[in-house]
Amino acid sequence: MEDDLYQALLTLGHPVAWSVFKKSVGLPRISLQRISTVTSYSLRSRANVETARVQINVSAETYPEAAALGRAVSELLTELRSGSVIRCRELSRRDGSFESGGDIIRQQMLDISVRYRA
Repeated sequence: MEDDLYQALLTLGHPVAWSVFKKSVGLPRISLQRISTVTSYSLRSRANVETARVQINVSAETYPEAAALGRAVSELLTELRSGSVIRCRELSRRDGSFESGGDIIRQQMLDISVRYRA
């Protein structure tokens, strides 16, 4: 699931990383982190389908740029049916910002439910 999301988001043409970037990376950029995973079980064993909640942070210099990239991420992932990914569904989207070296970085943070084959 992790690699399938990563590869899909790379097609948007911006840097993508799970968790944090290893070095300073320009804007806009996309980072992901798993918030939770729900694993199903049958009477015999663990099921091979899981659902994860993934937070995707879209960071940009301006709010319009962050909002546009947030919409592009949502559209891409809700249409994604590839590799281990069965279905993605946007749960929520919120705006935010943080200060970095005296600059204000705008963000959109998307919570995505990802159903996938484990």
